[in-house]
Amino acid sequence: MATLTQDGTTAPFSDPVYLKAAALDPSFSLMWIDHHVLVSLEVKAEVRQHVKELILREAVETEQPTPCVDEEEQENLGQGEGLFAAYHKRKKKDVGTTPALQLSHYLHIADGQNVLLFWAMNMKVLPSLFKVAIRVLAVPASSAPVERVFSHGGIILRPHRAQMSDRLLTNLVFCKCNAL
Repeated sequence: MATLTQDGTTAPFSDPVYLKAAALDPSFSLMWIDHHVLVSLEVKAEVRQHVKELILREAVETEQPTPCVDEEEQENLGQGEGLFAAYHKRKKKDVGTTPALQLSHYLHIADGQNVLLFWAMNMKVLPSLFKVAIRVLAVPASSAPVERVFSHGGIILRPHRAQMSDRLLTNLVFCKCNAL
């Protein structure tokens, strides 16, 4: 979670989402750690390991276990009545790799590509990391959209419209910001 400073404000970029987002963007990967010139190699290695652990922890949490059908259940599947009672759809066994191997593979193939194209092409190869990337990269990195909403509110509420109710202002801002 984000850490608070002494004055009660949130320290910038202390939330692990920022670290995961930067690492799972193939145009950055973990290169941003290497290019920081004011930090020793030990600190760089420690930060790199911390970021990897954050990603792996979330990848393991989002990974869904594959259901295992035992022999008794397989026998019960074929004991129904009808023409297709003995037929049951066989599920492909997941031969995927572990999240740790996926992360290692990702770090080798990520080299400055477009983030959307990269994850569209590698979603089957790196399924655990893909789920984490979808969650993390959906977080906006700036407050610009919120600032635009306030700006529209200032444009709509002018001195000659001072008698406007708050509900009408809210509806007008909503319509302006969500118009196609």
